[in-house]
Amino acid sequence: MSLLAFAFRNVARNRRRSLLTGGVVAFGFAAFALAGGFMAQSLEGLREGTIRNGIGHLQIARAEEFRGGGDATLEHGLTRVPEIERILRADAEVVEVLPRIEFVGLVSNGNRSVPFLGSGVHPTRETRTMDLPRVLAAGRWLEGREERGVVLGAGLAAALSVGADDTVTLLATTADGTLNAVDAHVTGLADIPIRELSERFLATSIGLADELLSASGRVSRVVVVLGSVSDSRAAGERLDARLRQAGFELEVRTWEDLAVFYRQVRLLYLGIFGFLGAVLVAVVLLATANTMTMAVAERTREVGILRALGTRPRRILGMFLAEGAWLGALGCAAGALLSLLLTAILNRSGIELPAPPGATHGMLLHVRVYVAAYASGALAMLATLLLASFLPARRASRMTIVEALAHV
Repeated sequence: MSLLAFAFRNVARNRRRSLLTGGVVAFGFAAFALAGGFMAQSLEGLREGTIRNGIGHLQIARAEEFRGGGDATLEHGLTRVPEIERILRADAEVVEVLPRIEFVGLVSNGNRSVPFLGSGVHPTRETRTMDLPRVLAAGRWLEGREERGVVLGAGLAAALSVGADDTVTLLATTADGTLNAVDAHVTGLADIPIRELSERFLATSIGLADELLSASGRVSRVVVVLGSVSDSRAAGERLDARLRQAGFELEVRTWEDLAVFYRQVRLLYLGIFGFLGAVLVAVVLLATANTMTMAVAERTREVGILRALGTRPRRILGMFLAEGAWLGALGCAAGALLSLLLTAILNRSGIELPAPPGATHGMLLHVRVYVAAYASGALAMLATLLLASFLPARRASRMTIVEALAHV
């Protein structure tokens, strides 16, 4: 009889102990898989939200623009924008190119002025690739490149006591230091989930921003949307080489380089998940080690009989390790079924998580079936069972035949 078959018979023979040990492994595996799935879903949602809310996959600008070294608006703006767009669109991975004019200023309703963070955009291109045009709280998104309209964050609109179809005045400083002002109508209010940004957000057409800032065709940066987020780094290096070959001394940065908040959240999640995983492994190890120690102690005379029949110590050790592997594998299988069931229940429950600090609203609880979390959980549980089985099995295999047969 093979070692694995013999070990399986021993596992099936001690049903109560096997069910107890397998239950501990199953719940440990399910907790590992659910926590990993929730973390993966949260990070994926945060990543896609970060990209589709305006950052894009890549951003191209002068180095001084990324460092924030310009005191004047568009001091380090990009020229020859159509030529840059042509080079970028020649790449097969590029889905859309979005020129942007980033600026600051004051917006007034005639009685009160509030500072804003403005962005001049190409409305139709933004509609095709970004999420903001689809999440307006009221009104509509901008329609044309030259439209004299603005979309305000809901918090900024509340501070000004204005709504859709009202008129506001924008004031900003041009590149030569002159204060300029233009009138615009409010086309819509944006539902920005971050409260501080909602109180300062303003989007307008790139044509109106050009007029307000006397930009003369310059833009602050160019945002690039790719077909896949996994290609961002390679595509950035490729586009950077093509731009330099064409004589443009620009910097290309990926969304990961620009998304500081995402990197911080990811490190936090990895730290929390790593700590919880270590605690979970320790709990399972202690619980299963106690069970395996009792199992070996109760079968000491059986070990003595096997030794008397000529079974080598190495095979005794392998038998108990094989039993631990069987318990780990069966427990992981049960844990996978349990985690899939709990995932389906949680995803259909409609539970809404509370809003995180600084946000205006929460999000629905959703747990992703993350294969890497299942694989990591299985490896962790199997390693834990083998470790829990090794020490008592090693002690039993080293006992003398007389000592083992005389054990009570």
